[in-house]
Amino acid sequence: MQIQTLLLGVCLSGTVAGAQQAPAPHGSPAASPPAHGREVPKPETRAEALQRLYGELSKAPDAATADKLVHQIEFIWAQADSATATLLLNRALMAAGQKNYDLSMQFLDTVTELYPEWTEGFNRRAYLYVVRMEYTRAIGDLRRVLALDPGNFRALEGLVQVLRTMGQDKAALEVVKTLMKAHPHSPGAQETLKELEEAVNGRGI
Repeated sequence: MQIQTLLLGVCLSGTVAGAQQAPAPHGSPAASPPAHGREVPKPETRAEALQRLYGELSKAPDAATADKLVHQIEFIWAQADSATATLLLNRALMAAGQKNYDLSMQFLDTVTELYPEWTEGFNRRAYLYVVRMEYTRAIGDLRRVLALDPGNFRALEGLVQVLRTMGQDKAALEVVKTLMKAHPHSPGAQETLKELEEAVNGRGI
């Protein structure tokens, strides 16, 4: 019951941010021609920004720094190429918030079918599967997220919890080790690692 409450809280934690960065106003430095013939650096792509932030997160010196990076990463995750995708996902979250899980699942099924490259749809649906105690399906969606985006620490966190719930401590241990590399300051990850090591390898003398 505890994992259902935990993961449902993640699933319902607000709507998806759909706003894109506004273009620079006319006459601003970003719109001006390069000075003295210097080439203006190209803006980062979504994938490039994520890889940079993932790298910084894996080396974050403290939890406060990690939290700032997590906020930036989650904002990028929430950006969809389609306003329709954002609308559908927001409606799914609203339905789940009202405990109308069947309707929420219908919206999420549509999101994942129409936008199979957008990880957020699969990630959110995985949490809903956990609420419905459909753990095998939850694992399938979480692994789909990680196949598309190996650095997705939320999917790693969810996978650890689901595997533990299913009694698959050895598999969970391997996943939490990967999580610790990606997000060393993931809340509770260090304690989970210790617990799983004791469960799998036994307590030291």
